[in-house]
Amino acid sequence: MNECERMIDVDALIDGEAGEQAADIERHIRSCETCHAYAVEARRSDAFLRRALGESEPQDDFEERLFGPPPAPVTTSRRQVMAGLGVAACLGGLGWFMRPSSPGDADFRQAVLGDFATYIAADKPLDIAASDVARVVPWISARVPFVLPEHVSPDGARLLGGRLCWLVGRRLAALNFEVGDTPVGLYIAGARGLEGLPEEGARTVGDGRDGLRGSFWRDRGLALGVVGALSASRLADIADGLQG
Repeated sequence: MNECERMIDVDALIDGEAGEQAADIERHIRSCETCHAYAVEARRSDAFLRRALGESEPQDDFEERLFGPPPAPVTTSRRQVMAGLGVAACLGGLGWFMRPSSPGDADFRQAVLGDFATYIAADKPLDIAASDVARVVPWISARVPFVLPEHVSPDGARLLGGRLCWLVGRRLAALNFEVGDTPVGLYIAGARGLEGLPEEGARTVGDGRDGLRGSFWRDRGLALGVVGALSASRLADIADGLQG
């Protein structure tokens, strides 16, 4: 891999140590092929180790003890985390994340709609509750194995915060908003192996479940969906705005 003088900044972002420079580093990653590839690979490695640890069923406060409570800055470096998780993964068996998914696991649209319906019904807490994109995005970026897109805040929506989800056999980011008084979720995941999505650059596709509707699309290797109890046309407009 070719070197870029800003790869050290990418490490800082992934470690949760970028602070106010996080947004600038995210923009650089999107424009630099070397740093983008490095960020994707580093986050994928982190995710594999954390998935391997999953079978050992850590306590509910494991992530808080590991990373610290949100939105406080993460003080444990990624290299320290990976070393510790590597030992646990070996003890638990790395074969966990090599298991094939069942056919229904890859239906991104239905999985996202079902998760958001459950989230609303159970009134689950957010992992990070904040209205400032500059606080929410770096916190999530440090915990997912992909680079978030540039546009994650729909026009006319109020950001409530974000969550981490485990759906369709992978880690997802979910940002939660209100449009008027209606809860809306933006789900983002790596698109590889997922079904029910249009091709890159194609128009969004719609779906519905449990009284919710969604609009779904692909962008630069990501799967994205915006869901809520809004009209199909309104959700499609929100999705179009996020792609612009």
